Amino acid sequence: MKRPHLRYYFNCNNWLSKVEGDRQWCRDLLASFDPMDMPRGNKYEIKVYTGDVIGAGTDADVFINIFGEYGDTGERRLENEKDNFEKGAEDKFMLDAPDLGQLMKINVGHNNKGGSAGWFLSKIVIEDIGNKRKYDFPLNRWLALDEDDGKIQRDILVGGAETTAITYIVTVFTGDIRGAGTKSKIYLVMYGARGNKNSGKIFLEGGVFDRGRTDIFHIELAALLSPLSRVSIGHGNVGVNRGWYCEKVVILCPFTGIQQTFPCSNWLDEKKADGLIERQLYEMVSLRKKRLKKFPWSLWVWTTDLKKAGTNSPIFIQIYGQKGRTDEILLNPNNKWFKPGVIEKFRIELPDLGRFYKLRAWHDRRSSGSGWHLERMTLMNTLNKDKYNFNCNRWLDANEDDNEIVREMTAEGPTVRRIMGMARYRVTVCTGELEGAGTDANVYLCLYGDVGDTGERLLYNCRNNTDLFEKGNADEFTIESVTMRKVRRVRIRHDGKGSGSGWYLERVLVREEGQPESDNVEFPCLRWLDKDKDDGQLVRELLPSDSNATLKNFRYHISVKTGDVSGASTDSKVYIKLYGDKSDTIKQVFLVSDNNLKDYFERGRVDEFTLETLNIGTINRLVIGHDSTGMHAGWFLGSVQIRVPRQGKQYTFPANRWLDKNQADGRLEVELYPSEVVEIQKLVHYEVDVWTGDVGGAGTTARVYLQIYGEEGKTEVLFLSSRSKAFDRASKDTFQTDTFTIYAIDLGALTKIRIRHDNTGSRPGWFLDRIDITDMNNETTYYFPCQRWLAVEEDDGQLSRELLPVDESYVLPGEDEEGGGHGDSNPLDNLALEQKDKSTTFSVTIKTGDKKNAGTDANVFITLFGTRDDTGTTLLKSSKTNSDKFERDSIEIFTVETLDLGDLWKVRIGHDNTGKAPGWFVDWVEVDAPSLGKCMTFPCGRWLAKNEDDGTIVRDLFHAELQTRLYTPFVPYEITLYTSDVFAAGTDANIFIVIYGCDAVCTRQKFLCTNKREQKLFFERKSASRFIVELEDVGEIIEKIRIGHDNTGINPGWHCSHVDIRRLLPDKDGTETLTFPCDRWLAASEDDKKTIRELVPYDIFTEKYMRDGSLRQVYKEVEEPLDIVLYSVQIFTGNVPGAGTDAKVYITIYGDLGDTGERYLGKSENRTNKFEKGTADTFIIEAADLGVIYKIKLRHDNSKWCADWYVEKVEIWNDTNEDEFLFLCGRWLSLKKEDGRLERLFYEKEYTGDRSSNCSSPADFWEIALSSKMADVDIATVTGPMADYVQEGPVIPYYVSVTTGKHKDAATDSRAFVLLIGEEDERSNRIWLDYPQGKRGFACGSVEEFYVGGLDVGVIKKIELGHDGASPESCWLVEELCLAVPTQGIKYTLCCNCWLAKDRGDGVTSRVFDLLDAMVVNIGVKVLYEMTVWTGDVVGGGTDSNIFMTLYGINGSTEEVRLDKKKARFEREQNDTFLMEILDIAPFTKMRIRIDGLGSRPEWFLERILLKNMNTGDLTMFYYGDWLSQWKGKKTLVCEMCAVIDGEEMMEWTSYTVTVKTSNILGAGTDANVFIIIFGENGDSGTLALKQSANWNKFERNNTDTFNFSDMLSLGHLCKLRVWHDNKGLFPGWHLSYVDVKDNSRDETFRFQCDCWLSKSEGDRQTVREFACANNEIREELEETTYEIVIETGNGGETRENVWLILEGRKNRSKEFLVENSSRQRAFRKGTTDTFEFDSIFLGDIASICVGHLAREDRFIPKRELVWHVKTITITEMEYGNVYFFNCDCLIPLKRKRKYFRVFEVTKTTESFASKIQSLVPVKYEIIVTTGYEPGAGTDANVFVTIFGANGDTGKRELKQKMRNLFERGSTDRFFLETLELGELRKVRLEHDGSGYYSGWLVERVEVTNTSTGVATIFTCGRWLDKSRGDGLTWRDLFPSV
Repeated sequence: MKRPHLRYYFNCNNWLSKVEGDRQWCRDLLASFDPMDMPRGNKYEIKVYTGDVIGAGTDADVFINIFGEYGDTGERRLENEKDNFEKGAEDKFMLDAPDLGQLMKINVGHNNKGGSAGWFLSKIVIEDIGNKRKYDFPLNRWLALDEDDGKIQRDILVGGAETTAITYIVTVFTGDIRGAGTKSKIYLVMYGARGNKNSGKIFLEGGVFDRGRTDIFHIELAALLSPLSRVSIGHGNVGVNRGWYCEKVVILCPFTGIQQTFPCSNWLDEKKADGLIERQLYEMVSLRKKRLKKFPWSLWVWTTDLKKAGTNSPIFIQIYGQKGRTDEILLNPNNKWFKPGVIEKFRIELPDLGRFYKLRAWHDRRSSGSGWHLERMTLMNTLNKDKYNFNCNRWLDANEDDNEIVREMTAEGPTVRRIMGMARYRVTVCTGELEGAGTDANVYLCLYGDVGDTGERLLYNCRNNTDLFEKGNADEFTIESVTMRKVRRVRIRHDGKGSGSGWYLERVLVREEGQPESDNVEFPCLRWLDKDKDDGQLVRELLPSDSNATLKNFRYHISVKTGDVSGASTDSKVYIKLYGDKSDTIKQVFLVSDNNLKDYFERGRVDEFTLETLNIGTINRLVIGHDSTGMHAGWFLGSVQIRVPRQGKQYTFPANRWLDKNQADGRLEVELYPSEVVEIQKLVHYEVDVWTGDVGGAGTTARVYLQIYGEEGKTEVLFLSSRSKAFDRASKDTFQTDTFTIYAIDLGALTKIRIRHDNTGSRPGWFLDRIDITDMNNETTYYFPCQRWLAVEEDDGQLSRELLPVDESYVLPGEDEEGGGHGDSNPLDNLALEQKDKSTTFSVTIKTGDKKNAGTDANVFITLFGTRDDTGTTLLKSSKTNSDKFERDSIEIFTVETLDLGDLWKVRIGHDNTGKAPGWFVDWVEVDAPSLGKCMTFPCGRWLAKNEDDGTIVRDLFHAELQTRLYTPFVPYEITLYTSDVFAAGTDANIFIVIYGCDAVCTRQKFLCTNKREQKLFFERKSASRFIVELEDVGEIIEKIRIGHDNTGINPGWHCSHVDIRRLLPDKDGTETLTFPCDRWLAASEDDKKTIRELVPYDIFTEKYMRDGSLRQVYKEVEEPLDIVLYSVQIFTGNVPGAGTDAKVYITIYGDLGDTGERYLGKSENRTNKFEKGTADTFIIEAADLGVIYKIKLRHDNSKWCADWYVEKVEIWNDTNEDEFLFLCGRWLSLKKEDGRLERLFYEKEYTGDRSSNCSSPADFWEIALSSKMADVDIATVTGPMADYVQEGPVIPYYVSVTTGKHKDAATDSRAFVLLIGEEDERSNRIWLDYPQGKRGFACGSVEEFYVGGLDVGVIKKIELGHDGASPESCWLVEELCLAVPTQGIKYTLCCNCWLAKDRGDGVTSRVFDLLDAMVVNIGVKVLYEMTVWTGDVVGGGTDSNIFMTLYGINGSTEEVRLDKKKARFEREQNDTFLMEILDIAPFTKMRIRIDGLGSRPEWFLERILLKNMNTGDLTMFYYGDWLSQWKGKKTLVCEMCAVIDGEEMMEWTSYTVTVKTSNILGAGTDANVFIIIFGENGDSGTLALKQSANWNKFERNNTDTFNFSDMLSLGHLCKLRVWHDNKGLFPGWHLSYVDVKDNSRDETFRFQCDCWLSKSEGDRQTVREFACANNEIREELEETTYEIVIETGNGGETRENVWLILEGRKNRSKEFLVENSSRQRAFRKGTTDTFEFDSIFLGDIASICVGHLAREDRFIPKRELVWHVKTITITEMEYGNVYFFNCDCLIPLKRKRKYFRVFEVTKTTESFASKIQSLVPVKYEIIVTTGYEPGAGTDANVFVTIFGANGDTGKRELKQKMRNLFERGSTDRFFLETLELGELRKVRLEHDGSGYYSGWLVERVEVTNTSTGVATIFTCGRWLDKSRGDGLTWRDLFPSV
């Protein structure tokens, strides 16, 4: 409904009945704008002819749906009075329907009811009576479950034309909740784009629809509907278990390749939820997926008319085209017979293969009688009718003809350009001469040529041997196929069956039959095909002897993860097939795994396999499945990961589904698409030949390791493993050669190798002859001779050798050149500064998982890999955090130092599997390099255990890009501290240092000793202690340092002589040393008893290397160092009860030159007992000159009994220059008082600068980023925390709310983000959803809300939600995502219900949601204002109370909003600036401020408030200058301030006299407290309590009470009054006669007539009333009026043609208003404004206009498109003066017909006061509240509602009814509420008071109906109002959905 304000009338005037009239209970009604119009429909006469065969008639109910070019009739039952559909009968029916135009097809079927339901339909004839046409629909087929194809519903095209059937694969998911399944019949209707076409009702026959079940249906339709607009699903509501819970429906149309998801997640049950048994489902566009397109083909198969020609063997075909080949296609599932002489027809779907050239048909049975004689096959494209013939006329029989069961046929026919010939290939398979070389297994062979392949052929029909594949045999076979031209590759394998299945294949010879033997092409192998030998593979890909197989073959490393759910493992044979953009593989069965786990595919384990084959290109999908054999056949597949080192890619295919006949959809095979493709390091092949010497005992049983070095890098340490027995002694005169294939980075020219063994086993000693390494990329071989022992007791006893290549053409590096850093061997304190600068210190943090037995006792090691080198294996022995390392859920920190590692890209973590419990679960590894300014996270989330996961105990981890944290790199400082030569000068305490540069830039506080041992070792008397530390770079100049210690140990006192700091010069060509003299004690018992000193530099010693190599040394004194100053700090403790404290107090003083650091205020100079009530304490602090002091931080440690402290003020004197600084505090530092804080920042009294250091939460930083402060700031210069929040372009605020699901694994501790995508793909930065105070993660079932800023992308089209978690553990189930855009006035709500996880759902951690899927509500456009609030400079001027603001403007008012205190706002003599989002009501007229008088400081002295429009810069000032207090000033908590714009007050002041007359009826008086609000043209008065009256006893029967309200802002002309009472006292009921309000300055009295009860026991029991002003005349509704239309033409195009408009109001639609253009009276010129007047019927509020651009009748229209640029249209209704503004800005093309036009919705409406008065009539609203269906959904609390409309709100009203238990689970409660007309409803606020035993409440929705107009507005909720659920709110603002 694009224009909901339009009113359509659908007239019927007919029966909908089974027994009355024409017995139709379904009718199509035609729309009209006129209520008296009766549009005429059409009639169709339907003649149904039942066939004349036995049992042709039916007792079932027959239904028909007629489809035409203009739509369809919908499903209609064919019924009249007589007995219908009897054998051979003709039945006539009349059907009323709209005109369908030309008929296309019908859908006819029955419901299978009755004793004889089967029906043989001959034909149907339909006569279109209105258009006088007749249509034949012949069929002559059964509609019966037990006849023909079992269908009881069919599509029939006009004339019986063959349907061009489009297949739709429909998957229906039944929910996994109790009672979800159904036995009722499920039906489906699919609707095409815009709903114009539909499929008709399709019954889903054969479905199970059990709980948790997935049912798949293949539906054929004659029409292409994809992409679908919606789906209707329902059931027949029959049977015992008829209710059904539908989870979702997924529909794939192979023809378009579009897969659509239609979520439901609802009951179709008349007894549950809303009782519906049919639902309309709409697509979630975000889940739409593109799949492989397939096209419909018809296949005819001719079986020859010979005896025994037929077969029931499973027949397969495979079709080859120019663009590829199909998968194998099974033609006869369930072993259906191919009968002799019968033509079988099949419908198949094929991808686009280009032009076909051959077809292969085969079966797999060799038993007698299973053969088949095929005559031919024909394929025809059902869309374009392309036809191919495949002639065969041969047996497929192991006992006939040439005994072959495979036939290939060449394509013939008109579409084929060149017919390819047949060829026979002679294949000789040569088995090797080694021991056990022969095999008993079945051998399969496939030949690949220039054109296609032969397919895999079983080698059983040998020409020369009976026993096949014996040792030394050469077995010959013949393979017939369509010619492949030249054979390029041979693929050979066996199935591993039989006792001696291992096979050593020497070679395969191939030649075309008829060619001499000399033409044999040799394909050498010389390798085992054996599970237990060589590499364990049973498949080999062979290339001709002149090619290199290793170079041309690609290895695909496949990791298959079985899910961690009960019963997930399988005993079946699992197979896989990969599809790439170049080719595909065969279906490969997984027989031998690389990681050699004993049982494959066990629960929670990962099995790894290698597939070696030709390069298939980029993998785009795969098929994986199993054969469902074995005891436990069902399998839950988690995911498949494929690494292709040669491509440098890693593919992830998530599955997370069952492959089980008895689970989900019952499928055993699934097609998967990659969720992500990650670039990994591209690797090349190296083939390593190891030659063991021929000397006694030369072989070894040890494990052998190799490392290869090249000019471009080195490999990792490689373990040379083989399933065969390797490294045996050579036999006589030969060498034993072991061959290994290694993947590594391209090393360039090889320079050396390092080989070693681990000396294990019974005979570890090894005599190595030589090693040959072949670089397979460029086919270069390097020879590394050795001819030495690697043995402890032989030669020189070495177990490791470094070998150099003998080829002297390469430049050989020195023997000592070797990678790896040596940082670990040198102690930290002996490292030179220059070495430290070149080295990198990594802080490695390892998190052990929180799982059972997650910790390990094994020895853990780590290797860090950089782009230039690696660290080598580093044992992690010394943790900085725990002595008992790697325990469950622990965090360990280690230090690893290295030289020149390059960029870190990989971490290898592992253990040696020793100890009692070696298994280890690693969550993540974090590597922080301060010198690089980078902290990288390497997620793991997997076991390192032999008995878990994939059994590996070493893992390579790669960093998660999103979790990488960058910061300013640290630099090294060499710090030498000299201890004096005085008695007891040394210390055991831990010394710290802080270094300061210019502009208060400083390092963190760094403790120099890392452990107790170092504390005892350093800082001895007369010693120099040197440390090299990495700290922040403070810039070129060091201004001062602060040293101190923690006062621990036996002798903590320390006498420091001086400190030297040496650091590198900026260009690193020398160093500078600064000397800081001290010569004082740092001791609590010596000197001034201070343990902290600040030192300033005295001299600088510089050493610099010159260009000529000489060393230049310069010594100079520091010019103008900072002075050491004594600061007197006087702290005044307040004179209030309990103000003093016994806790330890600390202070930090901040100046523009630096800070003092935190200092303990230990000894008061003037008092023994510090910080007592009403006293002042003075302290002396020594520090380097701080410059101008502007801020202090005070805190205490909350120790001792009386810890609470009230600070009045702080005064600081600089004793040197006598500067004085005053800090007004007046705050508690207490956990029990005010906001419960022990630490506070205070700013100097005169300070006016930036206070952003108060920021701690992301919302604070976002507020600064959005403020005007950032307008002139260069974003590139922003540093510190703000750097993460600033961004280029216009930034606006957004509110993001995320609801996490309730699944047990739904929560995550990952960091989430959103990314906004607008029109033309404009994108914001990634916006992180961060919590304040570093909290992370999303709890199960939680609702988290975030205030963020982001780029204004215009109209948001999509939103991406994701998180940075990369491990399997970091899964997150997102239930709902809300995004509110206040500046656009829109809120989007997305019901996601999807996993963001690597190991769940579809395996993605971020997802893009299309906002077409969102529910959109209008929340009102807000304008950004910067608000500055000045608090007065009076004692106690600050407040803790909640402050509320209401703003009034010319265009309306805002709701009351709370001003966020944000810790330190609204304090004495302070101005606070923050952002506010305010409705567009400017210019402002007044502001109301209210405080609630709560908190420990319930008073506030408000000076003034300034509002600045962020878009226009307009300023509005509001002055007050008094207290808001119950005891001071005006003794009020509410104030109203007049807006001052450009020095002019926007309102006048007045006083009001209110006269209240109580009625003269029994019990009319009241004892309750009465309140009123007066409404006028300038807003409202706020709540006025009627307290002070001349009558002592107010509101008595027949009394008149008068109340005076002075100093009020004038409300202008009054329009309504709200009056209520609080229902207190003995007799609260009140009958009010009238209220008079006199405006004393205008001397005008306004009467508000009441004459009704305000009572909970009388009348309609309402205690709140609203009355319109009786002075205002309510006129009759206008019938006619005049509209002034102002049209602004833009610069994009003017017009000389006509323009027409139609105005659409909420009550009527105008006639066309035509503006005729002529040469005399030109309109619509560029940049001009034209004004017209238009007389029309009264339309009500105008909602939209239709604008057309029409050619004049006498004009010629050129071919080029002529457009008119309409900029704006403004319409003024002249009677009331309402103005409607349309911001069009659109180019409208010139057309000849009126059906082409543009519709514009109103942008802004300005309603006049005269118009508002007319709408203020009493109205009753019906409120229907629906409570949710979940357990515990009902509430016992008191519920309140406030309804907001265009004319105001109702005020807060309680929803109550006597003697009724309201708001129970699943209930619908109805209430009536009387108020003045609210106009268009905009919002409902629903809330409860949390009272009662069960207060939590789940609200489904609220419906509000205006009973006078019948207009209902629905406000959906679907959220909890519960303190303990979701976001914890007990109120909700609900908006009508757009």
